Amino acid sequence: MAAAHGSEKPIRQLSLANDLVFKLLFSEHLPLLTDLINAIRHPAAPITVQRVLNPVILPAELGSKEIVLDILAEDTNEQRLGVEMQLQRFRHWPERNVYGVARSLAGQLRTSQDYRLLKPSIGISLLVHNLFTGHPGKALWHFTLRDTEQPEIQLGEVLQVHIIELTKAQRLPSLSEPLRAWVACLLHNLNEAVMSDITHPSVKEALKHLERMYSDEELRLAAERREQALVDAEDIVDFALHEGERKGAAGTLSTQIIHKFGPLPEWANSRLLQATEADLKCWTLRVLDAQRIEDIFA
Repeated sequence: MAAAHGSEKPIRQLSLANDLVFKLLFSEHLPLLTDLINAIRHPAAPITVQRVLNPVILPAELGSKEIVLDILAEDTNEQRLGVEMQLQRFRHWPERNVYGVARSLAGQLRTSQDYRLLKPSIGISLLVHNLFTGHPGKALWHFTLRDTEQPEIQLGEVLQVHIIELTKAQRLPSLSEPLRAWVACLLHNLNEAVMSDITHPSVKEALKHLERMYSDEELRLAAERREQALVDAEDIVDFALHEGERKGAAGTLSTQIIHKFGPLPEWANSRLLQATEADLKCWTLRVLDAQRIEDIFA
């Protein structure tokens, strides 16, 4: 935990960037969820969340790197709003995101029901990483089905996607005061120096709830377990990438040796399979001058 500004006393709060904490806070306090959604969707007409359709969190979800602890809410006009705090990078995240929103839309109707009963399905994703790196001056994105040549013409509003890149957004001067406060809270709620400047009432209320949540030891342990699961997932990916690079280098070296000396003896193949990254770099250089295959592995 971060230390309080000017004091050794730790801040007794949970990080709101933890997707478990995010879901618990906003699922239990609908006015706060309403305020966050309206801040992101401004200047669209404000909505009021009336219920969360998936408030239950299964214990198995906490340790899974695949699970996204999203919030599926419904407003007083029966619009579906999917809200997620996205901490991980996915290679095909845009496709996955659109699929989720479209699935929420398609799931509204039962067999033989009229399409007029469809209500908008709105996805809202808060990303800790930057998705559109080529656009540093824009952090809030709103996508609907629009014509390519005349984007002012859209094919209804039943499918909408809102994306906010949080690290970019905190540097933009054009944010509204409520959204600026929420962005600061989502990224820095453990930093008392940053939070002391916040005046937005809903964010101040959220901080009080987070302090109360901290006193729940079972919740603290669950939040730590969730954080560790995400760290482990990143480590697994990093190892897989490193291992893939090592195997690729070993395969290239094997091809070079076979081209120069013919089929690999079993002992040489075994050395390649067990080689470290440093071994492979050294042996690759030796191939150039080696007169015998043994010279490479000497």
